[in-house]
Amino acid sequence: MKTFPDGIQFMYPWRSYQKRVLQELDQHLHNHHLHLVAPPGSGKTVLGLEVMLRVNRPTLIVAPTLAIRNQWIQRFMELFLQTNEEIDWISSDIHNPKFVTVTTYQALHSVWSQEETSNERNKKERNVQQSNYTQLKNHPFGMLVLDEAHHLRTSWWRSTIELRDALKNPKVVALTATPPYDTSLREWDKYITLCGPIDAEIYVPELVKEGELCPHQDYIYFTSPTKEEAGPIHIFHQHVKEFYRQLTENESFTDFLENHPWVKTTEHYTEEILSMPSYFFSMLIYLKEVNSDKWSPALQLITDGEETLPTLNFEWLEEMLTFILFQDEQYQDEEVLQSIHRTLSRIGAIKRRKVTLKSNQKIERLLTRSTSKLECIEKIVHFESDHLQNDLRMVILADYIFLEDLPNSSDDQKQLVRLGVIPIFEQLRRKQKNTIKLGVLTGSVVILPVSALSMLEKIAEERHFVYETEPLPNDSNYVMLKWKSKSNHLMVSVLTKVFQKGGVECIVGTAALLGEGWDAPSINSLIMASYVGTFMLSNQMRGRAIRAQENNPNKTANIWHLVCVDLGEKDAGYDFQSLQRRFDSLMGLHVKKDILSTGIERMDVPLPLKSLHDIKQQNEETMIRARNRMHMLQRWKNAIKVDREKKEVFYSNHEKLPRPFVLENTIMGFLYSGLFIFLIMMGQEIQHLHRISGRKEIIVAFIIIAVFSGIRAVPFLYKALKGLFRNITLEKNMNQVAKALYQALYDIGLLQTALRDNKIYTEKILHGSIVVVWLKFGTIHEQKLFLNALHELLDPIQNPRYLLYRRHGRFWKRKDYHAIPEEIGKKKEYVELFLKSWQKYIDQAEYIYTRTQEGRKKLLIARTRAMSALSLDKSKRISEWR
Repeated sequence: MKTFPDGIQFMYPWRSYQKRVLQELDQHLHNHHLHLVAPPGSGKTVLGLEVMLRVNRPTLIVAPTLAIRNQWIQRFMELFLQTNEEIDWISSDIHNPKFVTVTTYQALHSVWSQEETSNERNKKERNVQQSNYTQLKNHPFGMLVLDEAHHLRTSWWRSTIELRDALKNPKVVALTATPPYDTSLREWDKYITLCGPIDAEIYVPELVKEGELCPHQDYIYFTSPTKEEAGPIHIFHQHVKEFYRQLTENESFTDFLENHPWVKTTEHYTEEILSMPSYFFSMLIYLKEVNSDKWSPALQLITDGEETLPTLNFEWLEEMLTFILFQDEQYQDEEVLQSIHRTLSRIGAIKRRKVTLKSNQKIERLLTRSTSKLECIEKIVHFESDHLQNDLRMVILADYIFLEDLPNSSDDQKQLVRLGVIPIFEQLRRKQKNTIKLGVLTGSVVILPVSALSMLEKIAEERHFVYETEPLPNDSNYVMLKWKSKSNHLMVSVLTKVFQKGGVECIVGTAALLGEGWDAPSINSLIMASYVGTFMLSNQMRGRAIRAQENNPNKTANIWHLVCVDLGEKDAGYDFQSLQRRFDSLMGLHVKKDILSTGIERMDVPLPLKSLHDIKQQNEETMIRARNRMHMLQRWKNAIKVDREKKEVFYSNHEKLPRPFVLENTIMGFLYSGLFIFLIMMGQEIQHLHRISGRKEIIVAFIIIAVFSGIRAVPFLYKALKGLFRNITLEKNMNQVAKALYQALYDIGLLQTALRDNKIYTEKILHGSIVVVWLKFGTIHEQKLFLNALHELLDPIQNPRYLLYRRHGRFWKRKDYHAIPEEIGKKKEYVELFLKSWQKYIDQAEYIYTRTQEGRKKLLIARTRAMSALSLDKSKRISEWR
């Protein structure tokens, strides 16, 4: 068999977003790769099957789990072949490949890795492995489908890419909901090497608009550490404050810094300082804080005395101490440093050769795993149950089971001291008093209410699932299920059906089992109690709840995120910061506006949360919003009712914007204009002084000077008026900067759409403190490239090859430095194109090459100035549906 039988086709009409991908298929497969990013529930499997039919070659489909492997076969038979009968050219056994073979990454890796280690096996087994390996390698697969491709970052990647290379130029289709954006650059490069660049994306708003996903909202429920947890956190903060006081009074340490070669003989260490400027400046900042007179001369030698230093804070202290203690090896034997090291170790402020004064590993664990979240979960469950009644279909996902926390009898009231499946189940069982139908679903532990047994028995009989039950030792209202381990996938299927039908209303399960690939469209409330998941797993877990449900057009879903707040920190502490990173890639509805975007900003959290009262007030407001699901449904309709698309959007603090020299030109223009008017008036007065000899010659001289003054005033007034008109508002100012950058990127060839054919939008938000930028047209790649460059241009300078330097000042000196973006700084001719564009849209400037001795000194000055911007909010890029 070399091609698919005739007449196989998808039995339903294609959605608009699916049509878009299929219409562009030939273009995407030009490089033999199709890399599709789409949320759970978007029909990636169906698209993969259609692409398989169109390529029309023997195909190997690889999935992460047995359940997802089976879904591929089921979907193909139901939606394309429209049959339940076994097809002889479809195989799920990698040892017996056929025209279409569906397997798992683990099975593929097993065949490949066993070939590598076959020398250690007996002859018979070695021959079998060699046969399996050769058969797979030589099978004429012309297409390789990688489902949930984000799994390919481990040893599975090596086996898969070796298979790809062994095949004869196959088409590779990579499908994922969650590209590994949060991985290292090395891992990302490996991922792209196999999957190819991202070709197409399907977005959540598109799917909600098409009815494939339901309207949904994320909510954050805050808590504070328990008394037992708060004690160590408070003690750590007190120890750090005391350490700070002692260090700033430590004369021996101050003397050590004053005699540090970088401070004492700064001019001899320019190259070293430039390699680690933050260390150098942190020492000067410390010396300034303790009123030493040594910081100013050192700073003047580097910066000509034109710059100032920020005040000392924990971030600068961490920077300085980390380098002194762990990187500046020549001083590690100093007694004063060893004493500081011992103190920091004693108070727990060192983590992996890094000084951490704001938090430590113990505090991070206390916050993320806080047992105060058990009470939060109970309150959320009570709230949702009270609101949804019998319609509640809630899932709570945790990382670990902790079966040993299950009481042995009704009298055994074990204290719940950790966050996991059984502790959560116990918290709810004890507090809810059988008001909801509660269950546990993991790969090894299943607990059901007795009331669900009749429904379970009927469904199990239909699906030939064999099981046994035994009463829960501490509560006769519940039973534990026992089954053969080989029937795991069948067990999940049966229990899912029981849940769908309402035999269980709230399931507590593991993220490993239910977080990815599990299909239960009835879920309308999800509590994410996982704390070890990456962004990818977070997105997968969230995707379980937002699937649309057949015959329920008004379905909505609430997704609850739990955060334990460190009230001693302005940024709310490690747990909130971890959640913030997750939200950077989760698109959803703003809690107050009918806007769809990524980023924690859409949650409108009023940081800092300073007290328990603040936490309580924030949670009460959250509950009020979460209660009105129909309002949320309408807001989604408002957000997607007009034709919009995903845009990459840039947020920047207005204080970072480079302004033209409008005032300077205005003053010069007025001076020359004033001189012109003054001389004309004087000329008129002279006409009346008849007795002055040579009156005619004087008048002529006055007129000549006046005309000259008037002419000189014109360019200054023109520049001032032009600059004022172009930059009269902050958003106009940003627009000019963005145009200058866009034109340069277009001239270089990195952007394909000319500026005249595109439009740059800018607007102010948050009372004018933030300016937002986005492009009307351009691919996602072009949008990201442009905004990345804008980010480099406006944010604090790091180590660019070229600086943009602006100097102006007849009445006062003003110098501005900006990093020329990396993509432009690759070639000198690119930099010159950028300078030309800058002079057209902004004003005069020059560039500095920072890889010379003089250029590196200018870079140090620029880095010093950039330190003052560290206190400002960082620019950031998010995605919005505009």
